[in-house]
Amino acid sequence: MKILLVEDEVSVAKVIEQAVETMGHNIDTAYTGKDAMKKLKKQRFDLMLLDIYLPDCRGDKLIPKFKKIRPDMGIVAMTGYNTMELELEVRQQGIIYYMIKPFKIEEMKEILDHVSKKKVTTKVQSSGVHGSRFKVRKR
Repeated sequence: MKILLVEDEVSVAKVIEQAVETMGHNIDTAYTGKDAMKKLKKQRFDLMLLDIYLPDCRGDKLIPKFKKIRPDMGIVAMTGYNTMELELEVRQQGIIYYMIKPFKIEEMKEILDHVSKKKVTTKVQSSGVHGSRFKVRKR
C-alpha cells in the first residue's frame, strides 16, 4: 500500500515512517499541508495519515480538498490535542479512523492491515474476479 504521512514533528514522522516500512508499505512524508497538497497532485496514494495541527494550517480543514483530488484515498486523522468537538468535526468528514497521539505502533498496524485487506478485496471485486470461479489444480 502507498501511504502519505502528513506530520510536522520530524521525530514522530521518523518513527511512523520506520514502522510503516517495516510493515511492508511504501511511505512518503509531507511536513506541511501545502507540501501534502503538492504530493497528492503528483502521485496516487492509497492512504493518508494526517496530523490535525500542522504549521501552515489545520489538517482537518484540508480533508475536503484532499478528497476532491483523491476521492478513493482513505484518511486516518491523528492528533495529540484532542477534544470531543474536534473529534466529532473530523469524523463527520468521512475519515476512516481517528487516532489520538501518542498511540501504539500495534494500533497503527491493525489499521493498516485492515485498510490493506479492504483495498485488495475491493480491487478483486471491481475486476470481476470472484472466488467461486477459481479452481485449484492438483499437480
